[in-house]
Amino acid sequence: MGENPKRHCWECLRRCVVCDSTRPACNRCTAAGGVCPGYGDVKPTRLVWLAPGKVKSRVRRRKGSPALSAEPPSQLPGHPSPAPHAYPNGVVYDCIPRFGVNTDADAVVHAAEYYNVCIYEDLIPIRELGDNPAIYRISPSLIREAVSLPDYLQRGMLCMALSHRMNRAWGDSRVDHRALAERFYVHRGNAIRSLRELLNQESHRTGDVVIAGIVTLLLVDLQQGASLNWRSHLEGAIKLIQLRGGFAALASSKILEPQLLLLCFMAVIGNTTCPASDLSMTPAHLAALDVILRSYGTGLAPFQMCPPPLFGEVIRINHLRWRATNHTHHAELAQEAYEIQSRIHGFSPEHWADTKPCAREDWALVGRIYHAAVALYWASALQSLSVLVPTPPLRAECAERARLLHQLLARAATCPPIKRYTLWPLVVLGVQAAQTHAHAHDVHGGCGVQEMRDFVAAQLPVLARYGGTYAPLMAKVVLERFWASGETRWDACFDRPYAFVMQIAVDTSRIMSAAPGEGSAPGSP
Repeated sequence: MGENPKRHCWECLRRCVVCDSTRPACNRCTAAGGVCPGYGDVKPTRLVWLAPGKVKSRVRRRKGSPALSAEPPSQLPGHPSPAPHAYPNGVVYDCIPRFGVNTDADAVVHAAEYYNVCIYEDLIPIRELGDNPAIYRISPSLIREAVSLPDYLQRGMLCMALSHRMNRAWGDSRVDHRALAERFYVHRGNAIRSLRELLNQESHRTGDVVIAGIVTLLLVDLQQGASLNWRSHLEGAIKLIQLRGGFAALASSKILEPQLLLLCFMAVIGNTTCPASDLSMTPAHLAALDVILRSYGTGLAPFQMCPPPLFGEVIRINHLRWRATNHTHHAELAQEAYEIQSRIHGFSPEHWADTKPCAREDWALVGRIYHAAVALYWASALQSLSVLVPTPPLRAECAERARLLHQLLARAATCPPIKRYTLWPLVVLGVQAAQTHAHAHDVHGGCGVQEMRDFVAAQLPVLARYGGTYAPLMAKVVLERFWASGETRWDACFDRPYAFVMQIAVDTSRIMSAAPGEGSAPGSP
């Protein structure tokens, strides 16, 4: 295969500028008075990242654009200090405001470098839990391929970086949020138009790359909070999958596995945080349950850390809620509900953690968190629909589980490998805080209820900044409105469907590897 004439040299990649790709040495390096390190696949060892204050050359700014900032995120007002592992070079690319409205090579290079320095570094601790192929640095070869991505995927990558920068700088008056937002919405709008054009071509609309584009747009909207109708993207992708035979037909596809897993997870978790009258596709999820668990349940963390056996029970609870909205014989449903409870109680976080290759204490903590959260969801959601009778013993059990979940989440907040996976359990705890308060006379005075609310309200903005996503802030708004309403029912908390997930990108490397010339894009758990 011949060399790509658009390939950037190592120095231009480091400086986030467009290389003219002249061989054997680019003119840009020569004009700057330096020596071009060339275009090899291995990074020259003499190239090093310099700490703030040690920069010996600076990227030339475009006229009228803001200067680059070398200030690490830990110095931003209100920004939580990063873990010691983060940003070991002390270098942070604040170049995103310089993105224009075109998807040129310069913008793609900047977005890739921003991902490597400001996103990838935060994902590294997850590797302590075991090998995770979805976490990787965007290499120069991937950057070269990225400039040939379909326009909607390139713009999705730019939107991800812009949105992450905005959410990371939340509350910082020094950042021009308006300029960032304007660029974000331009790229988002053009991505939608580009994707629509391809969807209008019958021969392309069910292709792997199109499905990846829809999933990317879904994540972009959830990350930024740009669209309240996130389900339209989800249902559009699922409709295309159905045209190809459905999840069962595609379950063996390794190429689409990251996209299918994400769509499955979001559909199921999204159903937990919506009114029972608006549940979507729960019969289909239940019918595909065995295929889902058989195809994906053996992975390291296929459902965003939720243990597969508990994920299966969430699917069953969702379906029971759907049936309860149209079923008058609640005694029959109650029997099924207690069968679900028995399986939840039979799950052992410790035994599940023993199946993991390493970090068993962290996995056990994750298992206990989701064990408590799923048990609370079972009780809260089914009491809300009168499938379960809210007896004093059940209330006491829920209050005790809520206190346990509070303690476990407080531990997880200091554990970098798992803290970004605590959003849904935090929402469950937030709903339970209202119910525990309402029945304080049944649960030893309701001790700690306000502390639960304060904890949840404090942790959600931290998660938003840490993950560079708006979803936790939306959760905070929803929960605070619920607490102020005096309501206690699960269904009263959610006026419409919400998707409280932290993922901001999906791994498309398998799709691009299977379609030479179409490039690759980063993944983010």
